[in-house]
Amino acid sequence: MIASLLTTFFNRFYVVLKLNLYFWLLTIMGGIIFGIGPAFLSIAKLFLEFRWNHQELTWKNVFSTFKASFKRGNFFFGGFLILGVILSYNLYFSLQINHLIFLIIDFLLIFALFLIAISFLFALFIESQYEATVKDVWKLSLLLSFMDFWTLIKLGGLFIGVSVLTYYNPALILFGSISLFIILASFISNKLFARLSQKLVYVS
Repeated sequence: MIASLLTTFFNRFYVVLKLNLYFWLLTIMGGIIFGIGPAFLSIAKLFLEFRWNHQELTWKNVFSTFKASFKRGNFFFGGFLILGVILSYNLYFSLQINHLIFLIIDFLLIFALFLIAISFLFALFIESQYEATVKDVWKLSLLLSFMDFWTLIKLGGLFIGVSVLTYYNPALILFGSISLFIILASFISNKLFARLSQKLVYVS
């Protein structure tokens, strides 16, 4: 029993470590700017396809996934990044004004930034699991962000938890934080995607 639990633990630890290291390697291979989006998408695809089977996380599978994800990964990351920069720019100027109305606007802009980040995460999962046009991925990712408020709360809590853990253990950014967040986020959003699949089957 204990041996089985230890084997499972170390196997999953190895998958988290391996995916995180692959993330940084792929990001560097893409020149960082053009590598980070495809790297995010590749990690999401690899985990959703192979789960905890670390033997399938070979360089051949990783690199082929990265090549297949390069164009659309950059498109999604670039699109959401532009939206995030625009909102952040407006938030910066809104914070300079001390007024109740602008305080409300500040909170709305912060919430909008959170929704953009969650929508990008959902776009990764949609692209990894469904065959859809870029336009449909955008629409579905935004739709999912409003389907279940409780899921948003849990994802927000996960982000804060991983961020705090990384703050006190900076080495995790290299060895685990990113892959751990994506893996746990995929489990948190499982029910949401099950509902999406049911709706898509019903529509089809």
